[in-house]
Amino acid sequence: MLDSFRQGLLASAPILLLISMAGGYWMSRRALRPVDRITATARSISIRNLSERLPVANTGDELQRLAETCNAMLARLESAVNQIKQFTADASHELRGPLSFTRTVAEVALRNPNADPESRQAFEDIVDEAAKAAILLEEMLTLARADAEASAAVREPVDLSAVVAEACSLARPLAEQRNLAFSVSCGAESLVLGDFPSLRRLVWILLDNALKYTEAPGLIEVALSAGVSEAKLLVRDSGIGIAANDLPRIFDRFYRADPSRSQVEGNGLGLAIAKWIAEMHQAQLSVASEEDKGTTFQIVFPLCRA
Repeated sequence: MLDSFRQGLLASAPILLLISMAGGYWMSRRALRPVDRITATARSISIRNLSERLPVANTGDELQRLAETCNAMLARLESAVNQIKQFTADASHELRGPLSFTRTVAEVALRNPNADPESRQAFEDIVDEAAKAAILLEEMLTLARADAEASAAVREPVDLSAVVAEACSLARPLAEQRNLAFSVSCGAESLVLGDFPSLRRLVWILLDNALKYTEAPGLIEVALSAGVSEAKLLVRDSGIGIAANDLPRIFDRFYRADPSRSQVEGNGLGLAIAKWIAEMHQAQLSVASEEDKGTTFQIVFPLCRA
């Protein structure tokens, strides 16, 4: 009997061990399931969706208190970020009036034939700087509106080839003036759901970036191709390129790359606006670059289905 009992124990030990392991795994997964939900929600929260909150399980334990504390912290962060966004929008809007008045007064003073050369040069400098500041304020206001709420633009089927053709027609004279080769290749009609002026601004920002950072004799290429479910737009230049350390932050606001690129006039908001327009159209904007060899921007749009 003892030998039989011992053999039975030895035979059942692995089975009992497997059952206990399975039961322990099931219990641990069930206990940690709220933690997984909290972790997944926390990872999905960014500055664009600060209104979301972590799920709170009514268990009365430490997890519930942790989730409630995190939600209270998110509420304070959302309030602070909204105040900053509102201040940026209000400041940009209120400064446009005085800036326009200053520029107008300087332009009127330039019409005075009796103005001495030094005063005329000073007024011309005021007009130029006021124009640059007006562009900066307009771009800041655009981004503030983008952060505050979703775009109110009417979205309708738009032919990307027409958008690219119109933007390239504006860029071609500038390229010729700077002795740059300009190549455009558009395929068949590519319909996307979007806003024509916004898409044209997106393409123009990329073309303007290529024009700024490409020296003569350089090359700027624009290629649009369409597949079964998506359209791909490439804007390639043979300019000074972007350092590998700067690529991850190239779409950040007010970020300027190395000093060689900072010699070109700009405020560091153009690519941030381009990124926002691309996201508004569910498109993917990416960049690949190599120093002294050029930069390639790629946008992948989902095609509009009937």
